[in-house]
Amino acid sequence: MRRMLTVLLPAVFLFIAAFSHAAGENAAPARTGAILNDRGFLDEGEYVLEDREGGQWTYVNRTLRVQVIRSWEKPEKSRAGDANQEFWCFTAEIWCDTDSGEIPVALWADPEKPGYTGTRKTVAAIASEQQAVLAVSTDLFTARDGNRVGIVIRNGQILYDAHAKHQPGGRPSYDTLALYSDGRADSFFPADKRAAEYLAEGAVQVYTFGPVLLRDGEVPEEITRYCDRNLNPMHAFGIVEPGHYIDVICEGRLKDVDGSTGVMTETLAGLMKARGCTFAVCLDGGDSAVMAFMGKQLNTVPKIPSGRVTCEALAFGVRESKKDEDNP
Repeated sequence: MRRMLTVLLPAVFLFIAAFSHAAGENAAPARTGAILNDRGFLDEGEYVLEDREGGQWTYVNRTLRVQVIRSWEKPEKSRAGDANQEFWCFTAEIWCDTDSGEIPVALWADPEKPGYTGTRKTVAAIASEQQAVLAVSTDLFTARDGNRVGIVIRNGQILYDAHAKHQPGGRPSYDTLALYSDGRADSFFPADKRAAEYLAEGAVQVYTFGPVLLRDGEVPEEITRYCDRNLNPMHAFGIVEPGHYIDVICEGRLKDVDGSTGVMTETLAGLMKARGCTFAVCLDGGDSAVMAFMGKQLNTVPKIPSGRVTCEALAFGVRESKKDEDNP
């Protein structure tokens, strides 16, 4: 069903191409039914498009633009012995007006207790209760303990500052994903930078998982040399330029459900490069990988339909319009 909600917008809409990097063969043309200003946002109000049947979801307000496209991907084999890959892919392209303070935030399952890991909910529930526009799963750091956690920073709060040995090709490999207040993103081995250094350089979120899929627009040798070639549901987060992010979730282990086989790490790196990322890192995949738009889960998870419960989610924006029966 397609649902479109507009609030405080001009009466005449201009349909324009909004998704700047091509998705898969079955992706519908992306469009935004709103007049954008020269910064790519609205002058007032918000615009929402939810078209599950067509595989498109859009949100725009004065400081945030989110475009999600569902596409059917069937990459060519890079090696003769590789398994066939075909899967549904959800690509979220996010633009944040960082000059206005619009940055990625951590939402806690218990918002009254930032940093508390004891309360756990689904990503969709966290997003719905706190009116997040887009929310995704993270590194599931609570599944690791002690020195295996690495660096964990949320909303500028240090939760863990643990040394963790880099494991080439591992999942996790213990590379970090650092998001900064000025819209930048970067990655280091946990042993190469301490939590306090991240904060001093302006980091607001630091996740530990990996591996790094792209650096300076190229796939690192580690991906092709060390990463296994198994097919799995996978999740990656990348950046095109400061304030312009790409989040991708590839379904897998669902051959008998929707045909999705999963994806190889090397293939995921190629997808992020094709979407224009200059830098990208793997986050936790499998049954942990979930993307929610306006509080509704978009992707299908193999064994745990709503995804693993978690204490937090990585989120973008707060919707302005109120919930109602037609748009829960």
